[in-house]
Amino acid sequence: MKYINIFLLILLAVGQFGCKHVGASRPVKYVAYLGFKFDGTGEKGGNFSDSIYISALNMYLDRINEREAAQAYPVEFQLKKYQCNYQEDTIVKLYQSIASDTNILMVVDNTWGRHIRHAAPIIANQLPVISISADQNRLDFGKNAVFLQPNDPQPNYFVQFIDKVLKTKSVGFVTECDYLLHNLFLESLEANRISFDSVCLWQRSYIQNRIVPEDSVAVMEKHLQRMLSKPEPSVILFNTHAGYGDAIMDFIAKADIPAKTFVGISTGMKEQELEAITREKGHTFIKYARNEEALSEEVYRDKKHLYEIFPRSLENGTTQQERAIDNNLSLCYDAMNIFETALRENCTNRASMVKYFQSLANRKITFDNNLYEFDNLVIQRKDPNFDQIHGGKTRSCPTQINTYGEPIANLRVGLDIIDINDIDVRKNTFDCNLLYWVIADSQYISKEGYIDFSNISSEEANRYMIAEEQDSNYVVRIYRISGKFLGNFKSFKFPFDHHECKIPIAALSSSNKIRISFDHSRLQINDKIKDFEFNDWDTKEYYVTLDNQLTNALGSPDKVTYDPNDKARYLENYKSLNVHLGVNRQPWGAIILIILPFIMFSALPLFMLFYQKSSFEEVGELIITSFLATVAYSINLVQISPATDSMNLAYIFLMMTLGINFFCFIYVTIVDRRRSASISEDGSPKRRTSLLKVWMPVILLMVFLWLLYMLFG
Repeated sequence: MKYINIFLLILLAVGQFGCKHVGASRPVKYVAYLGFKFDGTGEKGGNFSDSIYISALNMYLDRINEREAAQAYPVEFQLKKYQCNYQEDTIVKLYQSIASDTNILMVVDNTWGRHIRHAAPIIANQLPVISISADQNRLDFGKNAVFLQPNDPQPNYFVQFIDKVLKTKSVGFVTECDYLLHNLFLESLEANRISFDSVCLWQRSYIQNRIVPEDSVAVMEKHLQRMLSKPEPSVILFNTHAGYGDAIMDFIAKADIPAKTFVGISTGMKEQELEAITREKGHTFIKYARNEEALSEEVYRDKKHLYEIFPRSLENGTTQQERAIDNNLSLCYDAMNIFETALRENCTNRASMVKYFQSLANRKITFDNNLYEFDNLVIQRKDPNFDQIHGGKTRSCPTQINTYGEPIANLRVGLDIIDINDIDVRKNTFDCNLLYWVIADSQYISKEGYIDFSNISSEEANRYMIAEEQDSNYVVRIYRISGKFLGNFKSFKFPFDHHECKIPIAALSSSNKIRISFDHSRLQINDKIKDFEFNDWDTKEYYVTLDNQLTNALGSPDKVTYDPNDKARYLENYKSLNVHLGVNRQPWGAIILIILPFIMFSALPLFMLFYQKSSFEEVGELIITSFLATVAYSINLVQISPATDSMNLAYIFLMMTLGINFFCFIYVTIVDRRRSASISEDGSPKRRTSLLKVWMPVILLMVFLWLLYMLFG
C-alpha cells in the first residue's frame, strides 16, 4: 500500500505542475467600438468592414487578457459595440452614452469625419478615442483622439509634390468647395506660394453619395473646358470624391485639350482605362497610391487566425475583399498596439488614458517591433506614395516626398526566388538561387547600395549583375545571387523537427531619406511553393511579409542625446521584405534507425518484468544486453543527429531508454534479494505477498507510456 500512495503522490505533483494557474477574477473594463452597421438588419444590412473590425478587436482583446501572470493587467477587457446606422444625428447620443459609462476605457471609432465631428465637444479632454477612418478636419478633439488614416495630410502632400517634384508655381484647382478638406488645400497652396485658377464644385450635389446630377455635370464641363483649353496651367490639382472624379475623367477622355498633368485624381475607373486615356491623349495622371504592401509577420498570422473565428467564410473572396481584410486588420493591429502602450504605462482608468493620448502629439512610441509617429494633431504619420500614369504605363513616381514634404529618391526593388535546396541543420545554412532587380531614375541608381541581404553567407555566395536596361529615364538592373544563406534552425524536436528558411532583403535607409518600395507580386503566385522540391523535407507553408527593423539612424551625423524617458525619440524604421518557406523533416528514416530500436530496447526489459517466474540470471542478462545494445546504438544516433552539442528529442529518448534499462535492473536486483531473504532456514520459501513485485512493473510501464506521450504526443 505504501508504494501505491507514493505513486499517487507523484501523479498529483505532476498534475499540479502541469496545470496552468488560473488567476483570480479581475474587474472588467470595456473598449467601445462605434461603427456604421453590424447587426445585419434593415435595407443596407451589415457593413463588411464593421464585421471584420469587431472580430479582429475581439481577437486582440482576448490576447491582451491572456498575457502571462508577470505581464497581466489588473483588469480584463471586453468589447462593447455601438452602431450609428449611417446617421449623423445619432453620433452625439451614442457618445453621450459612452461618456456616461465609466467602465468604458477607450473608444475605437469607425465612422467618417462628417459623423465624428459632431462628437468633438464630448470627446475633447474626456474620452480617449482611436479613429480608424475619419478625417480630423482641424477640429478640437482635445488632442486625446488619435487618427490612424485620415485624408488630412494629403492636401499638403499633393501641394508639396507639385512644388518640390513637379516644380511649378501655378496650377488649376478643381475642388468641391464644401468638402471639409477644401480649406486645407487653400492653406497649403498659400503656404507654398502657389497661384491657382479654380473651378468650384459642390459635394451637396451628390445623389446617394456617388451620383452627380446631369445638370451639375453640364455646368462642370463648361468650366473645365474654359480652364483646360489653354496651354497654361499645365498642372491641374483635384479635390473631389469619386462621383465628380468619374465625371471629370469622362470629360478628359473625350475633350480635345492640350496635354496636361492631373494631380490627385479620385475615380472608380480601372487602371487600364486610365492608361488608355494617357496613351491616346498624352496626359499624365498623378494619384495617391493605395497601400498594397505585404503584411507584417504578426498581422499575417493574425489573419490566418481571423479566418478561423470570423462568422462567415473569407476563403476565395474577391480581390477587393482581400485588400479590405488586410487594411482593416492592420488598422486594428495598430490601434490595439497603441492601446497597449498606454496600458504598459499603467493607464487603467479613463483620466490617465486621456492624459497619455494627449502626450502623443509630436512624439514617437514603440510597441514590440513597431514604430508609431504622430504630428501635432495626433495624426499618425504615414509615408505618402505617388503613382504616375503616362504613355499607357503605370509606374511609381521616380521622385517621392517624405512625411515632412522633402523630395527623396525612390527605388523599386523586386525579388524572385528560383530555388531553395540543401537544408543543412547541422551547419545552420541552406542553398538558394534568386534574382533581384532595382528600378530607379538614372540620377538615383547609385543608391542601390542601400539594399542588403542580411543573412547571406559572404564566404559562400556569389552576387553578380546579369543585365542592365534603360527605359526613358528609368534604369533597370538585374542581379543574381547563388550560394549559402544562414538560417536560424532549432533542432530540439529532431527527428520531428520543422524549420523556416527565411530570406530577408532589407532597406538600410529609413523611408524619410530614401523610399525603397518592394515589389512582391512574383513571390505571391499561388503555386510558387510547388517550385521547391527537397529529398528529405516536405514543404509546409510559403508566404511573404514586410517587417520592421527598429534601430537608431544608421550613419547619421547628428548628435544623439539619450533620454531614458523617451527611448523612441531617435529610433527609425527600416523595412525588410522576408520570404518564408516552412519545411518539415521526413521522419521515416530516423524512426526506423532510431526510434523503433530504442522502443524495442525499452519495451523488452519492461515486458520481461511481468513474467514473475523468470530467474534473476535470465532477466538480468537480458537487461544488461539491452543496456549495452542501447549504448552501442547511440553511435548511430550521433551520426544522424543534426547537432551533437545540444539536446533534442532523440537524445532524450536515448536517455529514457538507458534510464528504463537501469531502473529495471535495479528492480530485478531488489526483487531477487527479497526473494533470497524470504527463504527459511530449512529451505522452504516463506509465503508473503510483495506489493513492490506486483505494482512496480505496472508503474514503470505507465511512466514509459507517459514519457512517450510527452515527447511525441
